[in-house]
Amino acid sequence: MVKRDNFIDKYYLKEYKTYLENLDKSESTVNTYLDNVITFIEWFNEANSDSFQPGTCTTIDLRDFRSHLLTVKNAKANTINLKIMSLKSYFYFLHSYDYIKQDIARNLKKVKTQGPPIVKSIDEQTFRKIRREIYRSGYKHHIALIALLNHALRLNEIITLKINNVHLKEKGSFIMVYGKQGKYRKVPINSDCRNAINDYLELRLKIKSPHDNLFLSERKAPYTRSGLWKIIDKYSAKIGTHISPHQFRHYAIKKMVDEGVPLTVIANLVGHSSIQLLSDVYAVPLEEDKEAAVDLL
Repeated sequence: MVKRDNFIDKYYLKEYKTYLENLDKSESTVNTYLDNVITFIEWFNEANSDSFQPGTCTTIDLRDFRSHLLTVKNAKANTINLKIMSLKSYFYFLHSYDYIKQDIARNLKKVKTQGPPIVKSIDEQTFRKIRREIYRSGYKHHIALIALLNHALRLNEIITLKINNVHLKEKGSFIMVYGKQGKYRKVPINSDCRNAINDYLELRLKIKSPHDNLFLSERKAPYTRSGLWKIIDKYSAKIGTHISPHQFRHYAIKKMVDEGVPLTVIANLVGHSSIQLLSDVYAVPLEEDKEAAVDLL
């Protein structure tokens, strides 16, 4: 991103980037945080006669920015709160490394949201439709990809999955996933996924590459996030909709919740540190669920 490149050598952003990377944040998260901080800096320079400097910025400026996003930009609460999280992280870093005297974002409050957060998932019909389209293509690596997405894996977890972390058996097949915060977890896979990976491995093992990732792009290198996005976009366009890879994760989690799988089991499978998010988001009944329940009375 050109804008990010133009700012990276200013305002300790290069040091901040290294700080985030040392926290084992994903590339996507690092870039999002940087972009959010840059958005604030640009707003500050437009709204004030003085140029932005980390040491002269105040809590009032942060509150004014939050108000600007809310009242002028009409940004959604989740969008605003993500920017607030980025600023809190940035100014915490600046204070921790003695670049500024005070952490001015420490007490900055998020915007309150009404009701539980809405999960951006897909329904059963849409999932089956895009899966059918992928199977019709005959591309074995795409079929293996959709099978893993159906196991609620994050995109980065699929990208970093190594061949030797795949354990295929007649019964009890599983993969070892390198998840957030550098934690490995064991994820059992069903027979459809096992067969899809097994079929793809026949091709994958013939590819000579210095990389041992399960999935390789046409350049015989690990996929990037955008590379996998493009695959899903291609099939999404064929069925006349737009689906992000993360929606498959939401779909799989919601399906397990609806099927009555204990939240503790789901949390362990998908790499959540607690069941609170699952309870607050995925276990919230939809209006049609409540209407169906009343009809039973």
